[in-house]
Amino acid sequence: MDNGMESMLDTYLYETNSLLDQLDEMLVADEKSGEFSSDDVNEIFRIMHTIKGSSAMMEFGSLSVIAHHIEDLFFYIRDKGIESLNQEQKKELFNLMFRSEDFLRSEVEKAEQGAPLSDNLDSFALEINDFLKKISNPEGNVSGNSPSDSKNGTEKNR
Repeated sequence: MDNGMESMLDTYLYETNSLLDQLDEMLVADEKSGEFSSDDVNEIFRIMHTIKGSSAMMEFGSLSVIAHHIEDLFFYIRDKGIESLNQEQKKELFNLMFRSEDFLRSEVEKAEQGAPLSDNLDSFALEINDFLKKISNPEGNVSGNSPSDSKNGTEKNR
């Protein structure tokens, strides 16, 4: 790896770890209060958007894909308002976010060590998409659509 790429990797790792630290602080504080603030919803969306983009640029697909699914989830929550979720859904969201943070940290550690990143993301991505379907469907029914169907349904039509 040349010095330019090493420098880019160092910058990426520093920034991504800083964003994950910020995410962790927010999640811990919000879980203690039992509530996500709207500012934190916006901030989590921004963090995931940044991780998605910088990971894609570095060709770290697993990080980019999972960050994208979480970004889609928080796009919906941001649009509808965190108050649109009931307490059980918020609890589920906290669990999903802590697991997402753990996954992202694990992938960053692999990148730091030069190890191959995960390539089987289907079940975790599907779990995120199913949660999005659950909170976006008032009846709570989760359809059998593929993850790409769900992703397309959360993006704005132009």
